[in-house]
Amino acid sequence: MEAPNDPDPSAAERDARAHATLSLWLINVGLGVVIGTAYLNHLPEGLSLRGWIFVGFGLISSVATLALVPALLSWLSLRWWRNARAIGWTQALLGAAFVSMMKVDTVVYSLLRYHFFSSAVLNVAVTEGSEDAVHLGGRVWWPVAVAITLVTVTEYLLWRRFYHRRLEAEGEPKQRSWHARPVGVWGLFLLTIVGIEKSIYAAADLEGDREVPHAADVLPAYSHLRVSQLLPEGIAAPEAIGGDLELRSKGEPLLYPHAWPTVDPHGARPNVLLLVIDSWRQDSLSESVTPRLHAIAQEGRRFENHHAGGNGTRFGIFSMLYGLHGSYWFSALEERRSPVLLDVLQDEGYDLQVFSSASMNFPEFRDTAWVNCLEGVHDDYPAEPPFERDQQVAEHFGRFLGTRAELRADGLEPPPFFSFMLLDAAHQPYSAPPGGPFQPAAERLDYIELAQDRSDELVELVHNRYRNALHYVDRLAASVIDDLRDSGELENTILIITGDHGEEFQECGFWGHTSNFTPQQVDVPFVVFGPGVEPGVESRPTSHLDIAPTLLEHMGADPARRAGWCLGENLFDPPLERDLVVSGWGHVGLLAGDSIFRMRMGGRGASDVSVYDERWQPKPDAFERIQANEAGLRRMTEECQRFLIGDDSQ
Repeated sequence: MEAPNDPDPSAAERDARAHATLSLWLINVGLGVVIGTAYLNHLPEGLSLRGWIFVGFGLISSVATLALVPALLSWLSLRWWRNARAIGWTQALLGAAFVSMMKVDTVVYSLLRYHFFSSAVLNVAVTEGSEDAVHLGGRVWWPVAVAITLVTVTEYLLWRRFYHRRLEAEGEPKQRSWHARPVGVWGLFLLTIVGIEKSIYAAADLEGDREVPHAADVLPAYSHLRVSQLLPEGIAAPEAIGGDLELRSKGEPLLYPHAWPTVDPHGARPNVLLLVIDSWRQDSLSESVTPRLHAIAQEGRRFENHHAGGNGTRFGIFSMLYGLHGSYWFSALEERRSPVLLDVLQDEGYDLQVFSSASMNFPEFRDTAWVNCLEGVHDDYPAEPPFERDQQVAEHFGRFLGTRAELRADGLEPPPFFSFMLLDAAHQPYSAPPGGPFQPAAERLDYIELAQDRSDELVELVHNRYRNALHYVDRLAASVIDDLRDSGELENTILIITGDHGEEFQECGFWGHTSNFTPQQVDVPFVVFGPGVEPGVESRPTSHLDIAPTLLEHMGADPARRAGWCLGENLFDPPLERDLVVSGWGHVGLLAGDSIFRMRMGGRGASDVSVYDERWQPKPDAFERIQANEAGLRRMTEECQRFLIGDDSQ
């Protein structure tokens, strides 16, 4: 029946190919919807009937929308190939890719609560160095490869079956399946589904109903169409508007700084070592997990109410160095803008050195924080396991101190240094030598298993693996401090020891970080040593935002000019009470009392603000809490836009 070498297929042949393609596409849409039912496990509790109807139709709508991409490629293959077998395999590969990506998306969403079909995942896929941050391993890739192969073969066999049956039915119109007649029938069906779910969403938006938009977050690639913003004032409910509360979109042009800090030419010029332990959550600075650092911390100033600038490495480190909220990351990356702190230190003759066992290409710190000091970035260590690279980082820093000692032995005084060190072993997959004090511990991380199993037994295994990694890093960090002390540099060094962000182990229903703004993911240890730093405990709220202004003000910068270049406070004189801003990939959070407010970047009004408790459960009285905290939310949005071009507040 096939005519693989026919340069000009007959009308019947073309019809059979199109019929097989449409049939296979419809089956894949159906499979995508079935796979997508996994999203329903993450819906808010107590969803109303309207909410369930919306999610049901919205799931079909979202899957069909995503399937338009393989549909377009399928149509092009019908135009490009004349060989029926080539068309069939192309359709099979496209279908297998779509079904596999749907499955992967449900796994990603289950782990992180953002979708595989997102800019965050695309950033991981296309950025050099991301393999240092995302370790999947063969136990993930081999099953995926086998599954895709089996699905591809099955899809090809289905395509051939539809194709042959259509050819055999040629001349017998009554035997043709009804769904193959007009494409418009299925198009009308899908348009009806889309119309119903968009109508429900629009009605909820006009009413200020928060349930439907919150439920829409579980759907892949869902477009939050805000009709309330397109209608004249007074038509939509007050809950849908929220006044002029607005967060501008990611990556808008910077106006940074407004004013430069001027340091005292006769002020102190201490060395600075910013020692960052990846994924170090606040309660892991303890005698059992990090005993050496716990003992060392008793000699310094301990900040016990300290918060990272966000729930991921890029936002945590960005806020440390820039003194800005992580929402500015995208603009700084777009413009390759270095932080004012490092610009000033360079002008003052500091030797800037970066030691990191994770690639500084991902996140893109070579194009942001280190863009003007690339010759001082050291992140190319040959060891494979992260814990061995951490060892090499510590040894490299020791050699750096030795070089300074050699200069002094030759009668030369080296310049003050600013060193940033990132130890990466405690980041997933939690790397450490075999053994460790916390047992039983997981031998490896299986992300498929993590997506499906939240048992107490697995939590203990994974948490112990993490604690063993921290226990190992504890020894290395202590050795770095010993090297500082032995070299004689410690007494003239401001030493800051902290984490870039925290790490969660299902306390609030999540693994790892980047998924929420709970204390497990954004609260980190923070200890400071140095000349003029009084040992003790600070219980007032502080943030990574406060590092940059504190360092420059120690050098004599005027605190009155602080707001012209950063958003932080001085660590040694923080406010008694303070709402704190934290950032994620697509949202900004406000930590205010017992509430966590999360607003979508690019969002406008109260409908784009969600309110959670510290267990990341939605608050039932969200709009009332938004009204009560309106001043804090306005301050948050103003701060997130103060250093953007076109901000009206300046």
